[in-house]
Amino acid sequence: MVTGRTVRHGLRPRAAGLTRHARSGGVRLGCLLFLVVFAAALYYAAPLGDMYWKYYQFRDAFRQEVRFASQHTDSDIRRHLRALADTLGLPEEADSVFVKRKNNHILIWTEYYDHVQIPFVARDSFYFNPQAEGDF
Repeated sequence: MVTGRTVRHGLRPRAAGLTRHARSGGVRLGCLLFLVVFAAALYYAAPLGDMYWKYYQFRDAFRQEVRFASQHTDSDIRRHLRALADTLGLPEEADSVFVKRKNNHILIWTEYYDHVQIPFVARDSFYFNPQAEGDF
């Protein structure tokens, strides 16, 4: 017996709870640091994620227009894609949609730069080139 307590398998009793307080402070600081890093990552990733999400939606619309190219004229395709670019809030450059048909093949494309302003990031302009092609 050590001071009225039984020592099992070589373990020592805690000294008046000192280790418990030291650990909890370290855990709190580690948790706070994690939350700060996580919040900063969200702050920087949210605008970039939104920009890429819009690009993927726009690109998917290009692919869908290729699937139904036999049922739509070139001007209908341009009108649909321009309306979507406006709905998504893409830059005006995205309105310049090109459609090229040859025999039973179609190619649809555009290109634009999207801008995002994030503090401490040198690159604020990103190039996108959504395109789709296929046979109909």
